[in-house]
Amino acid sequence: MTDLREYGFLKIVCRWLVAFSLGIPIGDSCYAQHQQGTNVVILEHADSLVGKEVDGEKARELIGHVRFRQGNTVVTCDRALQYLVSNKISMEGTVEVDDDSLRMVGQRGMYYSDSKIAEAFERVMIEEPSTTLRAEYGKYYTEEKKAYFKGNVYVEDTSSVMTSDELTYYRPDQHSIATGNVKIVNIHNGLTIFGKNFESFKQKQYSKITGQPKIVQIDTVGGGKQDTLVVTSVFMESVQDSLERLIATDSVQITRGGLAAAAGISVFFTKLDSIVLRRSPIVWYSQEVHDENQVSGDSIFLKLRKRKLETAFVEGRGFAISRADSSYPKRFNQMTGQEIILHFVENKIAQINVNTTATSLYYLFDQGKANGMNKTSGDHITMTFLEGKIDKISVITQVEGQYFPERLVKDHESKYNLDGFDFRENRPGKKN
Repeated sequence: MTDLREYGFLKIVCRWLVAFSLGIPIGDSCYAQHQQGTNVVILEHADSLVGKEVDGEKARELIGHVRFRQGNTVVTCDRALQYLVSNKISMEGTVEVDDDSLRMVGQRGMYYSDSKIAEAFERVMIEEPSTTLRAEYGKYYTEEKKAYFKGNVYVEDTSSVMTSDELTYYRPDQHSIATGNVKIVNIHNGLTIFGKNFESFKQKQYSKITGQPKIVQIDTVGGGKQDTLVVTSVFMESVQDSLERLIATDSVQITRGGLAAAAGISVFFTKLDSIVLRRSPIVWYSQEVHDENQVSGDSIFLKLRKRKLETAFVEGRGFAISRADSSYPKRFNQMTGQEIILHFVENKIAQINVNTTATSLYYLFDQGKANGMNKTSGDHITMTFLEGKIDKISVITQVEGQYFPERLVKDHESKYNLDGFDFRENRPGKKN
């Protein structure tokens, strides 16, 4: 029997089938011309091809190991229906779209050759170097290199995992926009960020989140207890350069164990374990269940060590307030100065240093009984504590002091408060 392959018969038939499926006139030169065009869909393989008419439109049914190409985009599937007038292809069975280094997979799909748009449905997955995405629906614009996803969107890369309702991704500049129930978990530091809208510019190492943004970080401390950091604001930004930081702006509230803060803006230096607070900042700290202490100023710098507050630097109109005794709710120990430095050991206040126009006001007790009040001023004041209670006060340079006996102080405590006294009861996270 003569082997037809010797005459190139099968090669000619295969080429004819490809040309026929695309409606291309048969002929080597014409076929090559169409094959070179980036706007033409080229069928590279199908186990079988059947011509038919669907809703009045001519179509080709392609079955088995279907593979077609348009420019640099290659699409494969198990079964396809190609509409020759509307230039669209309906696909079923493990649909895969490859475009440069991007790979999109779904269980069903559509490809629109005029607009060069691919759609994928059901268990959609995108793979790029170092990034994996899953969703219920995906749409890829091959010309713009833009991808859109919705429905249980999940994105994982080398540093984080993000979930959202919708996501738009622009490949050329690695720009992402996520909306609806956004949640981002940082794999390295355990920070979780929530919000309604998230936008990331990866090349610029910058991202922002709006719509009730919140930061949560849970640490396990001694005895298996959990110490949780919570930060809320109107607007949040993340900068991932050499000085990695998170910036919270407008109505900032922070809570972590016995520490709380409020400010107009806060900057978290994640690698340095420190926080800067500006725009009318206030910090509250508790050493025991009923402790109420606060410090305020023009700016506050908090230095932590292993998530525990170590030092608080207050600059500009510093004011420190602490309740003198829970039995006397109107009596507050107070310190003011242009600079206040608070030192903590195991989350307990150990020392306060006040520099420049320093003034202190503190109440005296004798075996638990009220015994008047002292008011002292000088260039520098150092107050040391023992078990959370004032142990020693030292004043340096231009020292002035006054003692007010109990008979003058009783029921007139507010009269002696220092200028600028403003004890806030609205501590973030406080349970009424």
